[in-house]
Amino acid sequence: MPKAKAEPEHGLAALWALGAAAFWLVPDQKLIRAKLLAVQAVVLIAGGVLVYRRARRGAPGLRSPLDLPAAALAAAGLFFWALSPDLSVSQAEAARLLFCGLAFWTASRSFAPAGPGSFLTAWSMGASAAALWAVFEAAAGQPRPFASFGNPIFLGTALASALPLALTRALESNGSKRALWSAAAAVQGAALLLTCSRAAVFGLLAGLGLWALARLKGKSLAQALAAGAALAAAAAGAFRGREWTHLLIWRDALSLWRAHPLLGCGLGRFHLEFPAFASEALKARWPEGRVVVNFAHNEYLQTFVETGPLGLAALAAVPAAAWLALRRDDAEEGRRDRGAAMTGALALFAAAFVSPDLRFGASAFAAFALLAAGARTREGGAAPSALPPASALLVFFGLALQPALAVRRNAMEAPFHAGADAGLIRETEDRLARSPNDADAAEALGFLKAKASDFDGARAAFHRAAELAPSRPGPLNNLGNLAYLAGDFDGAIGWWGKSLAAAPEQIDARLNLAKLLCERGRLKECAGHLDEVLRRDPENAKARVLYKKMVE
Repeated sequence: MPKAKAEPEHGLAALWALGAAAFWLVPDQKLIRAKLLAVQAVVLIAGGVLVYRRARRGAPGLRSPLDLPAAALAAAGLFFWALSPDLSVSQAEAARLLFCGLAFWTASRSFAPAGPGSFLTAWSMGASAAALWAVFEAAAGQPRPFASFGNPIFLGTALASALPLALTRALESNGSKRALWSAAAAVQGAALLLTCSRAAVFGLLAGLGLWALARLKGKSLAQALAAGAALAAAAAGAFRGREWTHLLIWRDALSLWRAHPLLGCGLGRFHLEFPAFASEALKARWPEGRVVVNFAHNEYLQTFVETGPLGLAALAAVPAAAWLALRRDDAEEGRRDRGAAMTGALALFAAAFVSPDLRFGASAFAAFALLAAGARTREGGAAPSALPPASALLVFFGLALQPALAVRRNAMEAPFHAGADAGLIRETEDRLARSPNDADAAEALGFLKAKASDFDGARAAFHRAAELAPSRPGPLNNLGNLAYLAGDFDGAIGWWGKSLAAAPEQIDARLNLAKLLCERGRLKECAGHLDEVLRRDPENAKARVLYKKMVE
């Protein structure tokens, strides 16, 4: 290949290797989601390069057996978002499903010229580094290590996606390379077990079982399945002491589906609608108001509940097509990287039967990047238009940018309790003493005392302002704020309700009320107030951040 054409391929290969490293090593903090932002940047940059090539040079047409199911899943996300009764609630889930399709498209087209070898090497090396991190955490006393993932379940399922590759390379290599890959498989396996994640163990065993069903025959298949059954029995015995509430959640989730059987309760709305269908048995295990059941802990069931049979079909078609592709694709001589990548992806899709892992964008990236590495993408057909992928990238960029900017704007906001000028407080007190019926002076005094953290004085001043001007919303809102700070949550809800009754157009009081309702598990009411805030102020950062907090 001429040098002029090889350089861009090397650039994309390096970008995807960097994406693999970011997935394993960038910390996954709540709300900020640096890990997700990093892999999203990889997909957007790679997608931009690919679109540029299409528009500039007329890149050849490429086809993959997973193109249609991946595109259908992304389209289903946009379709059900458009049907949602609350677009703001469903936006994050629509963005995630669109991201799944784009991750597969960009990765499969990036890997097409030279194969996914460099990406998969980086993937396995990153997994080994994260596994060592987890082993050191466990040695330091962390009961269930999580490395950069913030959650042991996320780390465990990610390692389940990586282990097939390390095992395959260990079996296919010789000499020092075999020792190296065997060590990688050993440390990854050890870290997976240290996470104590049932979903990870189930996903790994199911993924390997699906590989065996696709690739083995006769006696070899029977032996592989027998070994898998023995390992599954051993895992079940090891986890027998752990509490299992999934069946209760699944049963109640089906009750929610029966109320909306055709198109579901709405994309991304499970956490809002489920509390009304939670049984007393589940509430006894997970008390309402103290614990929020955000997920069904079965991605296929949750998709069924939210989007009905059509949405479930769009999701289930992806792993079904992946398994069929694995079955049809003859094993290569030497390293069978593609089969291992597909097996890793199937492990993630299998873990999704008992885990909400795929609901998080970084895990979704892992699944669809591995699908792309496992699927054969070949030339075929005329050069396609650059418009559809360019449009999809722009839509996703807009959807993903809003919450990221909102988190940043929220973090940069100056704290309220920055102190107040003592002289100004005395001046306002003198003004109120001279004019005892001055509601403006009473409200101003309450505000100044609150800034100075004199909450008793502020409460007295706001009460006085509310008595002098009962229809004024500001003092009522601030009395709600003070009640919240004092731990009087019912009182806070009452004051904020009175403030909104006086002036429904308020943003602050509605946000305050929404925040408390979210904290008390009344998510559907919270979402209603947030929707009203965004209707009046579409760029409101606090509302968008609170939407993220509701799920996370």
